[in-house]
Amino acid sequence: MLDARIVYLGMPLVPAVTELVLAELMYLQYQDPNKPIYLYINSSGTNKTDGQIVGLETEGTAIYDAMCFVRNEVSDVYTVCVGMALGQACMLLAAGTRGKRYMLEHATAMLHQPRVPPTGPRQAIDISLKWREVLAQKNNMLRILSLHTGHSVSKLDKDLRVPLYMQPKDAIAYAIADGIIPSRGKEARARRAAQRGDRRRKREGLGPPPEAL
Repeated sequence: MLDARIVYLGMPLVPAVTELVLAELMYLQYQDPNKPIYLYINSSGTNKTDGQIVGLETEGTAIYDAMCFVRNEVSDVYTVCVGMALGQACMLLAAGTRGKRYMLEHATAMLHQPRVPPTGPRQAIDISLKWREVLAQKNNMLRILSLHTGHSVSKLDKDLRVPLYMQPKDAIAYAIADGIIPSRGKEARARRAAQRGDRRRKREGLGPPPEAL
């Protein structure tokens, strides 16, 4: 896929996945800094789909910073959600070049606040430091989303008190995405099915379907 300048994020944001995405972004930027890069996203972010935390929020911000680094006035970063973009992955979807952020028609986007990993038996100061870091990551995410959606930080903070699920039209309305890519071949399949029906009706000596009258 690198030959087509496509980077595919298809797993939760664990360190190994982040390192691979970063390496591919940097490679494509080095190969030709003036050509666009296409980031395809099908990721549950730093959590598994069951909510289990598997990565740190810094995984998402590392990829975001790399996207900003490789993008310039003549090179765009297209983002395409091909299945799901949840949490930090949704932030990355929104961070594509304005006007070039897309979702497939049955994809799902969802934003939520950073979640606190299990702390276990720790000292009070350790827990306090962890909470401070989580709040810092939350503020980073809100600022990034505000920059790319145009919403105020206070609105985003209020909206994300509960997980915000979005179908493609909802994501466009919320300025997370800019367009919907329809399934290729859907209309062609419908035409072929209609043609087969017409041929069958002709063989059986039937007239045109009622809607054609």
